[in-house]
Amino acid sequence: MNNWQIKEREVVMKTPIGSFVTTKKIDPSGVERKYISMNCPDWVCAVVQLGAGSDDFMMVKQFRHGINREITEFPSGMVDCGEKAIDALYRELDEELGIKKENVVKLEQLYTGSPNPAFMENRMTCYYVVVDGYGKNNPDDDEFLETEIVKRADMDAIVRQDDFGLMMRLAWEMFEKIKS
Repeated sequence: MNNWQIKEREVVMKTPIGSFVTTKKIDPSGVERKYISMNCPDWVCAVVQLGAGSDDFMMVKQFRHGINREITEFPSGMVDCGEKAIDALYRELDEELGIKKENVVKLEQLYTGSPNPAFMENRMTCYYVVVDGYGKNNPDDDEFLETEIVKRADMDAIVRQDDFGLMMRLAWEMFEKIKS
């Protein structure tokens, strides 16, 4: 079953968030076929609890261009070229929530997974983070976001929204399973 041969890869379009790639492959039956995939950067997200044992979680409210509306979600972002996921996490926590590395009192990796292995080449790593404080966020020039403190009792309603990212929903479900 694993007898696929890659013959040729070609970038057909580059964008700021990744590129579209065509790949010629020979399938297990010997037939050459062409496939399209998205080669996007890896990304990180975090379930952030404001204090050990607290019912308060930190989220970010921002406009998402894929759905053309504002949503509340876990802090997340792309892993820059050459950057480790954990370093991207610390950068994103500072940018989106004003959390400095020294405010992190607990850090646990929940999972790493593919958003959609059918056509996406990237992976997402999700963390559980406990912090003992935060400051003013430091967003990128093109980010317009607000920090939101959400009670644990209200979290299910947020993560069950149709437009809430499935990989982030998985993060919450894993957190609930592990921490309940």
